[in-house]
Amino acid sequence: MRLKMKITGFAKRFPLKTVTIWLLILSFLIASPAGIAFAKEDNSEDEFKAVWISYLEFNDRLKDPKTGKKGFTEKRFQEMIDEMFDNVVDLNMNAVVVHVRPFGDAMYPSDYFPWSKYISGTQGKDPGFDPLKYMVEAAHDRNLEFHAWINPYRVTSGTTDVNTLSKDNQARKWRTNKSKRDDRYVLSFGGSLYYNPSEVWVQSLIRSGIEEIVENYDVDGIHFDDYFYPTLGSNYKKNFDYKEYNEHYDWCKENKVKVKPIADWRRDNVNRLVKKTYELIKDIDESVQFGISPGGFLDYLLMDDRYYSDIETWLSKPGYVDYIAPQLYWSFDHATFPYDKTLDRWLKMRTNTDVKVYVGIATYRAGSTLEKAWKNDPKLLSKQIEYGRDTGLVDGYLFFRYDFFYKKATKSGVDYLLKIL
Repeated sequence: MRLKMKITGFAKRFPLKTVTIWLLILSFLIASPAGIAFAKEDNSEDEFKAVWISYLEFNDRLKDPKTGKKGFTEKRFQEMIDEMFDNVVDLNMNAVVVHVRPFGDAMYPSDYFPWSKYISGTQGKDPGFDPLKYMVEAAHDRNLEFHAWINPYRVTSGTTDVNTLSKDNQARKWRTNKSKRDDRYVLSFGGSLYYNPSEVWVQSLIRSGIEEIVENYDVDGIHFDDYFYPTLGSNYKKNFDYKEYNEHYDWCKENKVKVKPIADWRRDNVNRLVKKTYELIKDIDESVQFGISPGGFLDYLLMDDRYYSDIETWLSKPGYVDYIAPQLYWSFDHATFPYDKTLDRWLKMRTNTDVKVYVGIATYRAGSTLEKAWKNDPKLLSKQIEYGRDTGLVDGYLFFRYDFFYKKATKSGVDYLLKIL
């Protein structure tokens, strides 16, 4: 005699076969480390992963170990770049950001700026070869993007002596010209020289130098870092380019135009250069990226006495940059700028989703005593990358700088980092 079962409720709506299938799917999801609610696409292969190679790397290798002479021969320079770029590939990076104008100079034959002493050993001295040409080709041979790194305003560091500049240096020409107007194109502040950001001729010079790079070299990007205006201090209303502001003030009064505070006027000066640089690059080659790497300390960037980097505009409006790479050089425990909360603030400010956000990472701090966390936690670098990935909003990372991937003090932190790159 066969028993008859009454099929009611749940069983009518969900036959046994259907229930079995769903139970199997559920058991798979429970066993999965991500689960359906936490499933996250792994975009690590699509990330922009770059190493900064600064003039300091060049300077440390400038002296020929065989002859003791300062300056690269073509052969020695190419061997250095080949080794560096091979190592960058081994680090699983896909881009290099290399200094080509650290101090109003050029690491290529320029019509506007003198040869860099970090190539030939003496500013203005022709090394007899084109370093930038070789670097771009060497990068592309290894499927690396090449971003040309420029400090637009910085002329010297730690000296105001124009005699340290080559005779063909435009900053020296302006600084020594008897014309009082020309003398204002280069300003002295804090023991260093800077091109005056408020001067039209200065901005034209900077853009001309960028134009020749984008036109003559197959670069993938132009990169500015955090050196715009220096920190001017509590007397910021009456120093640096305040004379030009007073002229602007008088003109506005005469023409019945609303006068902006000096801090906003300075931000406008920087914005004008940034916007016109972006337009210049895109007019030549739309595929070339333009990015800026400001300091990561948001509260300081918004102050009226320093930098004048209008990050709010750059992150919200089109026509300024393709990417922003804030330098977030602190641990999660930092009292003022904890890594996670600071990154969250930067990401929240990015309202123009066409602007990519890359994070500047302090490889050089691994194992250091700058903070307890850097000293005690060798996984800190890798945790910073993982946190950025967990947001789902970070587009890539830049690591400062090349040499610190190979220091004894950073080795443990770098080893953990490389496991996740």
